[in-house]
This record gives sequence, structure tokens and C-alpha cells, in this order.
Amino acid sequence: MMEGFEVTADTVKEQLKSGEPLFFVNLRHHQDWDTAIFKARGALRVPDDEVERHLVEIPRDRAVVIYSVCQGDEPSIRAAQLLQQQGFNDVHPLVGGLNAYLQAGLPVEEIDDRGKKKKMMWL
Repeated sequence: MMEGFEVTADTVKEQLKSGEPLFFVNLRHHQDWDTAIFKARGALRVPDDEVERHLVEIPRDRAVVIYSVCQGDEPSIRAAQLLQQQGFNDVHPLVGGLNAYLQAGLPVEEIDDRGKKKKMMWL
């Protein structure tokens, strides 16, 4: 179990290094859905206004880290509070969202083949 409500990328990194199983929820606004290239490895992608529809996909037996690509941490905080109201005990919004996650050098995976195609277009 992780301490506190909000969690930093450094804390996530420490938890992963120690072998603690974490579950990531990647919140995205509908406008950002098609532009996504990367997500945290193993993250569940959820539209930011459909969290309740995905509750059964989020495990209750490990810490849940919620991050967003939006400016500010408000979407992640709202989603974490919603999960707490639904009985999730170990849920934490990631301070700084995906940018903080990437800057910490944490593991990512491409979101299907679109990432490869977009990278080629940018070259």
C-alpha cells in the first residue's frame, strides 16, 4: 500500500523497483484519444468521462495509479476520488501526469501501430 493520496513519479519508480505490483489507469480526453502514441506499460486506457464504466477492469488487490495527459492533475484527482467512493482503498493520482512519468524514465509501450506511423511522419 502506498502512502498519501497523490503520488510522485519518483515514488512510483521506487515502488516498481521494489517489485510492488501497480496498476495504471491512463485518462484521456476524447480529443486526445487519437493522438496518443505511448502509455505506461500495461495501463488501462479510459476516456476521462467514462471511468465508472470501467470499474470492473480495475483490480482492487493492488495500488492503482491514475495519470492524465491533460494540463494539471485535476482529471486524475477526480477519477481517484471517484474510485475511493466506489470502495477502492489504494488509489493515487500521479502528480504531473504522463509528462512526469516519462521524465522519470518509467516503462512505456506504444499504443498499437499508430505510434510507429506517427513517428515515421514526424521524421
